[in-house]
Amino acid sequence: MDGGVSGEGHLDAHCVWIIDGGPHVPHRLPPGEPSCVIAVDRGLAHTLRLGLRPHVVVGDFDSVDPAMLQTTREQWPDLVVRRHDRHKAHSDLDLALSFAWGLDPAEIALAGGGGGRLDHMMTSVTMLARPRYAALPLTAYIGASVVRAATAGMDMRLPVDDGNLLTLLAVGGAASMHTRGLRWNLSATTPLASAASLGLSNELIEPEAHVRVQAGTVLAIQTHGTPLP
Repeated sequence: MDGGVSGEGHLDAHCVWIIDGGPHVPHRLPPGEPSCVIAVDRGLAHTLRLGLRPHVVVGDFDSVDPAMLQTTREQWPDLVVRRHDRHKAHSDLDLALSFAWGLDPAEIALAGGGGGRLDHMMTSVTMLARPRYAALPLTAYIGASVVRAATAGMDMRLPVDDGNLLTLLAVGGAASMHTRGLRWNLSATTPLASAASLGLSNELIEPEAHVRVQAGTVLAIQTHGTPLP
């Protein structure tokens, strides 16, 4: 690994954005302004194209233009660079999420353009349900969808502006929850089996839906679309 500075004490973790390094530039960004931007490998090019100032670059740099990286370091000498071996055991996004987790952020958002390899997409989305990431104040904007995760004892507030269609997926085992504001609400008496389709294509019927997870881990995926008849 190498770094632009000796540490990360100068980083402001109030509102951390992670720009994923997928094949497409994110077309939906979180609201507000970031206090710290973490670029994931090729995400450096996406970050600059979006007009954002990168504070951290993480990855094995197999898809980073060396000249772009050098120019970026010259423009922002305090840029933190975390270069990992290409034969690492974790994905670049996993490393970026772990870095962000270590900053103890007040708010964190992940932005990705979607598309690309199915295995990469599935791993990236389900990774958000890992216990330490699910416990983060994290919202992911992936393609046209907004994704949140929650574990037992956590609540999710899902505004309809993020998508009128909602899919709830139990990850890593069965989950039980109580919901309100949906066309078909769930309760503890109707647990959601792992990877079951029971939670597919629900609909928000109020300005904001609420999900209280009582057991297990749940992914909530919101997308704008036409409701089923």
